[in-house]
Amino acid sequence: MKFFDRIAYLWRTYPRIADGLIILPLLGLILLTSSGAMTSATFPVLVYHWPDWALQAVIITILVLHMAPWVFRRTNPVASAAVVVVGSLVQLFFGPEVIPSMVMVLLTVQNLAHLAPSWASIAGFVTALIGAVLYAASVTLMPHFFGHRAGGEADIFGPVSTPMFVLPISIPVIALVVLAWAIGNVQRTRRVRVETLQARTEQLEIEARQERELAAADERNRIARELHDIVAHSLQVMISQADGGRYAAKAQPEIAGQTLETIANTGRDALNQMRRLLGVLRDTDDAETSPQPTLADLDELIETVRLSGLQVDLHTTGQPTHELAEGAELVLYRVIQEALTNVARHAGPHASATVTLHWRDTGVAVTIDDDGAGTTETDNAGQGLVGMRERTALYDGTLHAGPKAGGGFRVHAHLPYNGA
Repeated sequence: MKFFDRIAYLWRTYPRIADGLIILPLLGLILLTSSGAMTSATFPVLVYHWPDWALQAVIITILVLHMAPWVFRRTNPVASAAVVVVGSLVQLFFGPEVIPSMVMVLLTVQNLAHLAPSWASIAGFVTALIGAVLYAASVTLMPHFFGHRAGGEADIFGPVSTPMFVLPISIPVIALVVLAWAIGNVQRTRRVRVETLQARTEQLEIEARQERELAAADERNRIARELHDIVAHSLQVMISQADGGRYAAKAQPEIAGQTLETIANTGRDALNQMRRLLGVLRDTDDAETSPQPTLADLDELIETVRLSGLQVDLHTTGQPTHELAEGAELVLYRVIQEALTNVARHAGPHASATVTLHWRDTGVAVTIDDDGAGTTETDNAGQGLVGMRERTALYDGTLHAGPKAGGGFRVHAHLPYNGA
């Protein structure tokens, strides 16, 4: 099967070589075996006095003009057909009535219908029909003679029929022309269908590649947000604990020991989370995974933030009336985590924060207020606020963040219920 596949590949890749390997040996065979014998065929009276070598030259010319253009019939079908028409005109006025290469006229009509533009296909079809009628008229109405023989001059004989026989004689030739044109049109329809399917396949491959690239970009952004949340929050707690432990080391060594233990636990937890995230990124089957945090883990988050010295209060109002979309609770958790990390980092000493979780009829809202004297990230700086907005936008939510009129900073996010 591989041999035939290779032949088909070469046939499509090198059309002139492929067609030339078929038609040129056939042309050479006909020239060597039949061109001399055809000088005794029936010729029109226009060449009555021509010698044998001239008649043979006419025959060779017709054979070459009919058959040689087949070499470039796929790359330039219109030019190939034009050369065949010239060869047919030479045969009509100077050549024998029947010659083996006449079959190339039908193949050219088929080739035009298959590969040429529509106008060339129709023009070739009409030209072939006219040629069929002219050929019948030439055979029936023009005086002919048998070619020269070794014994001497051949006699001229007049028309073999009356004009009424032109149409009946041309009907078989017309039928062959119509059949060749119909076959070419069937091939054209199939070719156009195959090309359409190939173009559609290539378009689908391009779209699939673009979707994979977009999915990869989204995944990279998601991983960047997760890493930012994990690293920023954990490092803030560790830095605050380290600062507190440094001052307490001299006066109260036992508090310093507890602080170091808290730093170690926080760093160890952050390292484990990063390992799990990177394990999933490597797409290993045995990657260690753990459930993503939800709103049920807010108390633990608040306790961790308090270890950094930031006073945080959590208030919950209302009850959920519908279910949130899968992953929405993780978004709210990360928004609260990022906002509290920013408060601990930028709000200044002695700042406090309040987290309010409010369940509404349309969804759930979370508000993080602080009374710090500093400022948090601006809308155009850092990963924090940008990441929060991207997370909420994925679930058709909204997020507003900015300084409050009386001082401090507020972050407010709202996510609708699933299907709302």
